[in-house]
Amino acid sequence: MATSDPTPETAATEHPAVLDIDVVGDRALASVEKGDVSILVEAPAGISAAELEQTLRGVPESIERTTERFAETPAMSDDTTKSDESTEGEDATDDDLGGGV
Repeated sequence: MATSDPTPETAATEHPAVLDIDVVGDRALASVEKGDVSILVEAPAGISAAELEQTLRGVPESIERTTERFAETPAMSDDTTKSDESTEGEDATDDDLGGGV
């Protein structure tokens, strides 16, 4: 009797990747969606799968590095409308702002 491997616990929660390719004029538009992630690639319509694969090699690692950099960057204040009580802008003349003749 043949036995099968047990289904992993994550199998039910993973979303399948959805691939959609359109050719518009001389350009190919390929989009891939998996869960909350969407990627759109535009390339010449005649590009081969091997060329496209070579071009995109390293993209996951690049996304990972960029994500790490943003995670290390301090977040901006939520209150971007806070006034510093400065009157510098109020004291400017039309000539200072480029509106004078």
